[in-house]
Amino acid sequence: MGRAVSLWARATGLIALALASQLALAAPPVMDFELPMIDGSKFARLADFGAKPVLLNFWGSECPPCAREMPLLNAQAQAQANTGLTFIGIAVDERAAAERFLARLRPGYLQLIARQQPEVLMRRFGNRLGALPYTVLLDAKHGICAARVGEVDAAWLEAAIKACAAPA
Repeated sequence: MGRAVSLWARATGLIALALASQLALAAPPVMDFELPMIDGSKFARLADFGAKPVLLNFWGSECPPCAREMPLLNAQAQAQANTGLTFIGIAVDERAAAERFLARLRPGYLQLIARQQPEVLMRRFGNRLGALPYTVLLDAKHGICAARVGEVDAAWLEAAIKACAAPA
């Protein structure tokens, strides 16, 4: 009897471990980061923006589509300034190159830099290819609502904002 109980307890423990492992694999990734501003003056975390929608735009200085879409993103960031939607640019680049790029394009929204393992950060936010530009719109709970690999256009951006950034 003792041996049967022991085998049952062991089997139950293995099943529980297997289920816990599956749950851990199924859990959504932690949607946060801590990245420095381009100038290194301070750090920002996604959690700093509270329960508000956030648009993340990953870019590189050697990426022509990144440069082409930045004026549109800047205009939308200004248009959305009082709506609670935060725009954040994330450079996947060397600091000096990113600074030259921004000096030329002069976006008016927060710019951060991901110098260490940017591919891991992009994967966490849905970019499995690691391609640039990459834009992802997060809802107020910071879950992925819309994403686009490649240059955004006005129609996509407006539709994504309408679908994802509406007040809850």
